[in-house]
Amino acid sequence: DDVVLTAVKKAEDTDALILRFYEWAGKSGDVQLTVPKGATAATFTNLMEKPEGAALTLVDSSQVTVPVTPYSIETVQFAYPHEQK
Repeated sequence: DDVVLTAVKKAEDTDALILRFYEWAGKSGDVQLTVPKGATAATFTNLMEKPEGAALTLVDSSQVTVPVTPYSIETVQFAYPHEQK
């Protein structure tokens, strides 16, 4: 693919999982992301991890298709339920 994953990390302010990637070849298309099962939502965020736009369609609590544009940097946040200890 023409996408490079640059970060997989816990969100700064929540228990969400953050994936950040960029499109380097100047092509539009879709990227399929798969994360550990149990996610309850997936949304685009800005680089400061603030939600932007509508929620993405999450399939089987672990997969989402993300549209990308040429040379874009994308950040997707996956929400997981908070575990009680």
